Amino acid sequence: MPAPDDPSGPVRLADVARHAGVSVSTASNALTGNRAVSAPLIERVLASAAELGYRRNELAHSLRTGRRHAIGLVIPDVTNPFFAEIVSVVEECAHEAGLSLTLCNTGFDPEREAAYLARLVTSADGVLLFSTAPSERTVRPLVEMGLPLVMCDEPLVVAGAGTVHSDNAAGGRLAAHHLVDAGATSFGLISGPATLPSAGERRRGFEQGLAERGHRLDPDACVAVSYSLDGGREGIRRLLARDCPLDGVLASTDMQAIGALFEAADRGRKVPDDLLICGFDGIGWSDRTRPTLSTVQQDIAGMARTGFEMLASMVAGDGQPGVRTLPVSLVVRESTSRA
Repeated sequence: MPAPDDPSGPVRLADVARHAGVSVSTASNALTGNRAVSAPLIERVLASAAELGYRRNELAHSLRTGRRHAIGLVIPDVTNPFFAEIVSVVEECAHEAGLSLTLCNTGFDPEREAAYLARLVTSADGVLLFSTAPSERTVRPLVEMGLPLVMCDEPLVVAGAGTVHSDNAAGGRLAAHHLVDAGATSFGLISGPATLPSAGERRRGFEQGLAERGHRLDPDACVAVSYSLDGGREGIRRLLARDCPLDGVLASTDMQAIGALFEAADRGRKVPDDLLICGFDGIGWSDRTRPTLSTVQQDIAGMARTGFEMLASMVAGDGQPGVRTLPVSLVVRESTSRA
């Protein structure tokens, strides 16, 4: 690709556009979000900007210092109680720090996420990212352009970015041990999308935990569905449709587990009498279902605070990105407690 006209001077938007093979207006829209640009084009423009050394201050038209006294929070689903608690805690932290908060709800749409991230390059001092499709290819150009960024919940490690996530594998092991100890002998897993590292870690931990208790997970008894109520309903339908015994299920999120509870009841399966169901998250709804839901408890508020504090120190210039793995615990309730 062509180099800038004047390598000794600052990189211009026209240089980025030429390097990416797009028009100047397309490059501008990709970097500001003023108009819709496809995710592949945004990634191409960001990669060119990072490769040429186009810095964030050159994108900021209003504040030449680059400080906007605002941070961005990118989440997949604001209606999910897990992310609702994240928003509440981060908003409180930002308020206490005197910062504005820009909330971006992606709706689990990778293209929308890419567009939000490109826009936040010019409007935020830093970003907390709860990604719907974690990818080093997406994150690295942002970091190389000087955007402080902390990835939360999904355990993707990218040099120059912070990472805060729960010990997903340990949570999977805890759930496996508990289901075996509670009397289950035939197991199923309602997993999450393959694009999410958390889903893979929880599955590996679950399989390891079962093996430690002398059991195994049949590959056909693992179904990948969305992290949602409807995903949980679909997951348990698919598991129950198999011509195999099933009496112990781990759902990779509480929303999936609650959907599975509803669907199991609709299909005449009694929880916990003939089917044990355990969730993962520890959202407030988990102790309000009937039966109440056993779950692997994440430190949701701690994740939000830890991510915010790491990002704030990176923005202030007195902290470095790190990797923090938060412990989990098992909360036993009615959905896995047989008389």
